[in-house]
Amino acid sequence: MKLICQIFIINRLHSNLNIRCNGKYLKSTLALGQDPIVKNEYFLIHFSSVNKTGTKYRVKNIKQVFVKYLSEGKATLRFEEPPHDLCIKGETIQLKCFMRLLKSCVSGDTKERHLPNLSNISVTAKESVPTKLIINDRSEFPSKGLPRTLETLHIVGLKLCNFRREILLLKHLVVLDLSNNEIETIPAEFGRMPSLCELHLANNKLGVNEKIDWRWLFGPQLIKMLKLLDLSGNNLKYLPKCIWKLQKLITLKLDDNMLNQLPATLGRINSLRYLTISKNMLSSLPCSLLQCHLEYIDLSSNNFHHNNITSQLQRNLYKYYVGSLVHLSSEIVLRNKFFYASNLIPWTLVQFLDDANMCVCGAPVVNNKFYVNNKFELKDLFRVVVFDNNRNSTVDFKCYYCYKCCRR
Repeated sequence: MKLICQIFIINRLHSNLNIRCNGKYLKSTLALGQDPIVKNEYFLIHFSSVNKTGTKYRVKNIKQVFVKYLSEGKATLRFEEPPHDLCIKGETIQLKCFMRLLKSCVSGDTKERHLPNLSNISVTAKESVPTKLIINDRSEFPSKGLPRTLETLHIVGLKLCNFRREILLLKHLVVLDLSNNEIETIPAEFGRMPSLCELHLANNKLGVNEKIDWRWLFGPQLIKMLKLLDLSGNNLKYLPKCIWKLQKLITLKLDDNMLNQLPATLGRINSLRYLTISKNMLSSLPCSLLQCHLEYIDLSSNNFHHNNITSQLQRNLYKYYVGSLVHLSSEIVLRNKFFYASNLIPWTLVQFLDDANMCVCGAPVVNNKFYVNNKFELKDLFRVVVFDNNRNSTVDFKCYYCYKCCRR
C-alpha cells in the first residue's frame, strides 16, 4: 500500500547535539511492503522529492506510534533504529487506512491482507499529482473535473459568462487566473478559499451591474491570504470602502476602469506596495495613500487637474474637530485596530467605521464632510511613479485632519 502525503523527518540525534532542524514538510510517498525472502518481515519505504531512491525502515523497529491527531490527518512514527521520527500529514481517510494496515503488520495479523513484495515497490510517474493546469480552450477541461490537488489554475480567454463553481472545491489553489472572460458575478462562497494568494480577473465584466456584490472578496479566508488582486478592465465605477480588510494585499491592479475616486480606506492596507490605476477618471487621491509605503504607482491617463478647491474649513475649526461621543469612541476603535463585525455591533456602526478617513498624520478621522485639497509631488512620496508628465507629477490629495495642529 502507498500513501501520498507530506512528511517531516526529525533526527533525534540532532536534538541531543542541539542541532536545529529546518522543520519543513516535503511531498512524499510512504510505501508498506513485505520482504520477498524472509516471511513476516515488513518494511516502510519513504520516497520524497529530494530522496527519490527511498529510505527503508523495518516495521519491527517502530518504537512508538502517535495518533492523537489522526482525525486531523496527522500521525507520527518513532523508530528505534535509525533514531528518526516521521511526522506525517495527509488525507484523513487514507491515513487511517494506512495506519490500520500498519497496525496489522506490527501485530502479525496479515493473513487476509495482501502486501506487495519489497522488490516491486517503486514510485512511478502516474503517482505524481497535478498541481498546475492551463486551459486555453473549452475542449481542454478535464472530463473528470478539475483535479483537487491543483495549486495553479489558468482559464484565460474562453469568454466564460458564469463562474465555474467546481473551482470552490480546490482547497490547495494558490494562483487563479480567469482573465479575458465575461464573468459578471462571483459567488460569495469564493471568499472561503483557504489558500488563494493571487487572483487575476482582468478584462471581465464585474462592473456591468450598477450594484456589485463584493461579499466574495471579503470572505473570512480570502482576507487573510490574498496578496495580489487584478481587477483591470472590468468597467468598475467604484471600489468598496471595506477594501481595507485585505490586510495581506501587496499588489493591486485597477487599470482601464471608470473610477473617479478611490476609497479613503485604501491607505489602511499597510502591506500595499504596488498600485496601478492608469486609464481611469481620477481627479484627486485620498490622503490616506500618504501612509502607504508604495514602491510603485502608475497614475497615467487620468484626469488630474490642479484646481484650488478647498472646503469650508476655515470658519469654526473647533466645531469640526470635536465630535460626538460616537465619533470619539469610533476613533478609539480605529486607532487601536479593534476587531469589529456585523455580528458584534449593529450594521450601521460597521458602515460608519468603514467610512472613516485618515488624517495626514495617520490618525483616523470619522468626520468626512470637511477636507482640503492639497498638492503633493508624487516623486517625493513614492519610489517609482508613472505619470503623464515626467517633469511635473504634482497631484491633488483630498486631505482630512484629526486636529487643527495637523494643518500646519
